[in-house]
Amino acid sequence: MKTPLRKIALLCAAALAVIPSAACSNDDSDSSAGDKALDIVYWNYGPAAESGNKATADAFMAANPGTKVTLTPVTGENWGTYYANVATLIASGKRPDVMVISGEGAQFVHANNLVKPINDYLDKDADAKTLTGDIAPGLIDGFTVKGDVITLTYGWNDMVVYYNTAVFKKAGLEPPKADWTWADFEATAKKLTKDTNGDGKTDQYGFTWASNEIFPGIMPWVANAGGNLTSDDVCSATADTPQVNKAVAYLENLIKTGVSPAPMPMSDVFTRFQNGQIAMFGAGRWPIATFLPKFKDFDIQLYPKGDTYKTVFGGAGYPILKSSKNPDLAWEYQKFTVSTDIEKQYVGTADKPGDSIPSRRSLAQTISKVGVPPANSDLYYDSIDKYPTLVPYPAPAKYSAFESTVLRHLQLIFAGEKSVSDGLKDMQAELSSIVTC
Repeated sequence: MKTPLRKIALLCAAALAVIPSAACSNDDSDSSAGDKALDIVYWNYGPAAESGNKATADAFMAANPGTKVTLTPVTGENWGTYYANVATLIASGKRPDVMVISGEGAQFVHANNLVKPINDYLDKDADAKTLTGDIAPGLIDGFTVKGDVITLTYGWNDMVVYYNTAVFKKAGLEPPKADWTWADFEATAKKLTKDTNGDGKTDQYGFTWASNEIFPGIMPWVANAGGNLTSDDVCSATADTPQVNKAVAYLENLIKTGVSPAPMPMSDVFTRFQNGQIAMFGAGRWPIATFLPKFKDFDIQLYPKGDTYKTVFGGAGYPILKSSKNPDLAWEYQKFTVSTDIEKQYVGTADKPGDSIPSRRSLAQTISKVGVPPANSDLYYDSIDKYPTLVPYPAPAKYSAFESTVLRHLQLIFAGEKSVSDGLKDMQAELSSIVTC
């Protein structure tokens, strides 16, 4: 699973152009109670996607003799092109039962009538009640659109601050505490910003953030300023509110004062963090799969509190498609993806850690017990279990156009080509025709 949720491109417009209404109908007239076959489509982003989905499918068939699961890989440069390609696949006549989606895809699959909500299953299935009791409410809310629960989340990532423990120790700084503020954060970042070789140029920065995604980019700051990029119904853009202005201005000031370099792709952040050139950055659990087992000089903490504190998170799941010939079996598969045996895979080991957080609380709480770094790993689940969450995540149906527009305007702001106020006004004007219902 690749829950980092990469940039989505050409999403809703492409899909709407290829989905005839019949392809998304709720007609299950040809379903067969005796049919024990499932076709599952997934984003084929690389070898890990194939091996991960195959492992789950094989385990399901072993646990349910007589069933047959066929995996259909679907290409895509990112989550968004994958969604559009799945829509094209369905429009061409193929009838998959289940598809893998990220949290950003919930609005899209719901708006295009692609999925069968699981509300009835949750109400009537005794197993479901046990499962949902072990899953943080925020993870259910994050996949709920207009009262319809799209899917159970099998793995997820929240946004936390990673800090290089060796760099902190060398600077004589104590680890950050959960109640730190934006002022505390900036003061800490300044102490960690240095010219280490005396050539007159900064070569160690206190903090940076991803330039190619809003999830590990501006969203935690926007949330903790009390804002969001869309309205609660995800029907209108709110990019130029005072809260968003405050968050973006704070980040811009970190660049102006030399505490942060210009935002960079996440892969570059990883490299510079391990080299000690970046002291802090924001991400979910996925970096540890890159860091371990060789690099262990890191720990995590909550984002600093602004006017409020909210956990920003994203996840993935296996929703049941309305094209399914066997939705009841598809529901059994979705439940299986959050079973104990599968969830253990996301815990991992110190040498081979999972890159996501198990959605089941009982499994997530074993991460620290089995010795998987970081030391503060209990914070991953605590952040969603014990703190308010940002719901909804700003993911309108036209998410590809939305995110690319946001990133383009932010690039101009952080490059100093536009003021924060003017840049966000221009962003809002462009988003007004993209974020609609």
